[in-house]
Amino acid sequence: IVSLTSFPDRINTVWITISTLLNQTLKPKKIILWLAENEFPTHQVPKSLERMKKRGLEIRFCDDLKPHKKYFFAMNEFPENIIVTADDDIFYPENNLEKLENEYKKNKNSVICHWSHKIGFDQRGDFLPYNDWKTNDKELSCLCTIPIGCNSVLYPPGCLYYDALSKCKVLKYVYTDDLWLKCMEIMNGTPARNCNETPLIYFNIITTQFTGLWKNNTENLNRNDTAWKQLMKDYPEVRKRLYAEYMEQL
Repeated sequence: IVSLTSFPDRINTVWITISTLLNQTLKPKKIILWLAENEFPTHQVPKSLERMKKRGLEIRFCDDLKPHKKYFFAMNEFPENIIVTADDDIFYPENNLEKLENEYKKNKNSVICHWSHKIGFDQRGDFLPYNDWKTNDKELSCLCTIPIGCNSVLYPPGCLYYDALSKCKVLKYVYTDDLWLKCMEIMNGTPARNCNETPLIYFNIITTQFTGLWKNNTENLNRNDTAWKQLMKDYPEVRKRLYAEYMEQL
């Protein structure tokens, strides 16, 4: 099941992304677009999206959990299904889902992604700043690999710690979905792996780059580091597991 979300500033262009998801070599069981009730109170959407419904798109209205909408409701409603998240401003190549599935078949205990960073430590054993986490290519499944959500990520059933599906827990980290999901993977003991031999970054829909939730993460360069520090306080077991793995790989 492919799950994504959008918001009013991008609602007129999201059909482009959805069209690329409908044109995959591996056809998804469902494609669900989650829209916040408070942002679309009349449930009206552009004709471009109405046309997508004829091709199989489902549009659901839900509580506003910001970027977490793209996985939260789908995982709650379809707990036995593979969920693939997507962003609303990307041109997805036609083999996007097929590549994820092929890697998943060989690594069914892992979260699978197309683009990732590797969580790093300095010589003192402290976390490196978020902006210093290196982009990494295909390697063995590990806890230190953090999927980057925009290129789409495959989540096997039951791969996340139960807090991931708690609305009150999610709201505490409402703008930091990638970091939150990474912690939920580690707490569950689920590694991640990149399915590409080289770093792969997809094309954005250019007109969407003037708006987006990413701006909330870039207005303050330390926002991700602040969120990560708070996550480590709330889930100290995450740091223990990451550091143990880091030491084993030295």
